[in-house]
Amino acid sequence: MRRQTIAVAVAVLAGAVGCTSPPTDDTLASPFSDSSPWRQPIPAEVRVDPQSTAMIAAVQPEPALNANLGEYGIPIVAVDGDTPTHTVTCTRIDYGICPFAGWPVAIPDGAEPNSGSDGVLVTVDESAGTIFEFWRATHDGDTWSTEFAAVNSLRGSGWGGAATGSGASRLGGVIRLAEIADGEIPHALALQSNNACPTFRPPALKSDGYSTRPDCIPEGARLQLDPAVDLDALNLRPGELAVARAMQRYGGYLMDVSAAPLSVSFELDRDAAPGEVGQTYSDAGFRWDYDAMENVPWDRLRVLE
Repeated sequence: MRRQTIAVAVAVLAGAVGCTSPPTDDTLASPFSDSSPWRQPIPAEVRVDPQSTAMIAAVQPEPALNANLGEYGIPIVAVDGDTPTHTVTCTRIDYGICPFAGWPVAIPDGAEPNSGSDGVLVTVDESAGTIFEFWRATHDGDTWSTEFAAVNSLRGSGWGGAATGSGASRLGGVIRLAEIADGEIPHALALQSNNACPTFRPPALKSDGYSTRPDCIPEGARLQLDPAVDLDALNLRPGELAVARAMQRYGGYLMDVSAAPLSVSFELDRDAAPGEVGQTYSDAGFRWDYDAMENVPWDRLRVLE
């Protein structure tokens, strides 16, 4: 995530936290309201962006959707009233008021951000319906800080704050361990690209993209795997099949910048041994961090208008 427009970030954060719907028993498993963009299937009749072919060619020099399983996997930690709380400061004062200011932020003992340059950590208080999202988190013992952050509602839209470049919740679109184990991903996916435009479209609220190429993809754009592709005929590994089906049914939103042409966010298996992706992902056929899932014809992606 790069420098954001402070006024937009603060205004969006206030709206996102205030947007709530009645709690359910499985909000952590199925976060956000029923009307959230993350939870909407793609209609049968859609319009494709006129520049779709060029945009997809730009991010598919060879067919790949890189799976962020390890270094940039998302640590998602459930917390409750018994979890220790901390005063967490934001070190990027030029971004505006720290979203964690005044909050007792629950962080379990032993919690760690991911090892990538984004230093991501997500803690979720299901009973309160609150998501604390860290960007470049660090700690010295029990003293925590983060470059910037967001506080979002587990029952809101899944968009708001400055924990990601587009204003998406850091929990939004993340492929969960349980979803891979079940073989079913019932939501749109969180995508990143090195060819993101500095412009954006709804549901994104801003952009950290910097590509000025004519074939760049705006943040907030929704990508879909062509539903005409017969996935059952491709002999896909179980994890590839689950991701490909989700990309046909729900698609994915470009919501941040990455070093790869195109990548997708997964929950970090915090029990995985160093350098490994963990048993659940291995059982589903994922071989390593950044697995390209190359058996899926990702060159058949399209950008929706």
